[in-house]
Amino acid sequence: MAKAIKSFWDKAVKLYKSGAEDPSKDTYEDTKSPSYAAYAACGGFALLIFVVYYLVAFVFCNDEGLQDLKAHAFFAEEFYMKKDLMLQAWLRVPYCMWHIIVKVLSSRCGLPLFDAASFTFAWFGVLSFAVTAWFIYALTKHYTRKNTLMFSAVGSLILSFVGPLSCWWFGDAYAGSFSPNPLHNPTHMAVKSFGFLVLMAGMDIIRRYHDEETIFFKKEKNLYLYFGIFLFLSAVTKPTFMYMLLPAGFLVVLADVVTGMIRKNGVAKKAGNAVLKLAIASIPSIVYLLVEYYAFYYWGEATNASSIIITQPLTVWHFYTVDVPTAVLLGMCFPIYMFITHPGYFFKTLEGKLALVCYVVGTAEFTFLAESGDRMDAANFSWCMMAGMGVFFAVAVVRLILTTLSAKKTKAHIANVMAGWFLVLLHVYSLLSYYHILDDIL
Repeated sequence: MAKAIKSFWDKAVKLYKSGAEDPSKDTYEDTKSPSYAAYAACGGFALLIFVVYYLVAFVFCNDEGLQDLKAHAFFAEEFYMKKDLMLQAWLRVPYCMWHIIVKVLSSRCGLPLFDAASFTFAWFGVLSFAVTAWFIYALTKHYTRKNTLMFSAVGSLILSFVGPLSCWWFGDAYAGSFSPNPLHNPTHMAVKSFGFLVLMAGMDIIRRYHDEETIFFKKEKNLYLYFGIFLFLSAVTKPTFMYMLLPAGFLVVLADVVTGMIRKNGVAKKAGNAVLKLAIASIPSIVYLLVEYYAFYYWGEATNASSIIITQPLTVWHFYTVDVPTAVLLGMCFPIYMFITHPGYFFKTLEGKLALVCYVVGTAEFTFLAESGDRMDAANFSWCMMAGMGVFFAVAVVRLILTTLSAKKTKAHIANVMAGWFLVLLHVYSLLSYYHILDDIL
């Protein structure tokens, strides 16, 4: 027994050390795909996402019941371009970027309301695809020094359709699981692109105070400006990504300050300066958030909700399921697998640490926070968790692509790659089947 335990421990340590190595030190196969083919694939994937998202949104808008997308379309119709009427509509929905665009398309461009809503929803899906492809491409190219655009486009396409595993034998298809892609909610789908842009600017800022080259933005002097602009856009679109990302980023930077003070390597001072500049860049978003919060709960019509409250753990989650661990497994099967098989990567690399912290912070917010009154069962802090899930899924796909391109072709490596692609594609199939997107094909 002792030998078996020691053998297992040695293998676990070896796995961690292997994953903890800088991915750029690995050797990778040449992707050999011509640029024009990758660009054509990006265009084709974007068109596919636009068409599917448009059709899904149009079906939701025309459904007999009052779905989220349909309700938000009606909210958009209330944004009349007159001072008093505009204020009344804003008090109901302060996170209004999606609604304003729908209203302009409807009232100024002549599109019917549901067509305008579907069109806007689809274009935000394309924008999210483009930003996520950039996120994957920049990271994978940084490590491999290869042209990874085709793989990045495929990874971003997959991330546009990942959902929880649909296991019908548990009763409900999702059994209380949540998804990075809740296709029924336009504001969460709209904020994904801005949230990732904030994440990317923040990652470059952290890399700079570690004296490492930036990955996403080359104009280093503008990083804090980019961060502030994208953060404000995310707050105006839906603040829940911001709720998750700011605390998560603060924890990562705080860890750098503490370790820098212990090691006395100068990082603590640089990280402290970065925190100050990030706080200044965040002021417009925080001010808007405070005004939005006060307006929504005290001036607007918040359906008898009075405030944000701390609840008993998992109170709101239990409205949807009694089996939370199963719900987590169904929703996070692929990233959990990638974490188990590449633990060092998630503990050592910046994107890996951020993925873990983002998911933990988002889940903690959903676990302990809720709105009081009639809005408690709306589970509005689940959006924070789903934002963290989106980051975790994206980083897991980056790790899967790096593993796929690795020149190490042992049997264990091939099995690991095949299992990873199988699981992430199973997540895709589950979402497509749950939203009945495949009904006309199969």
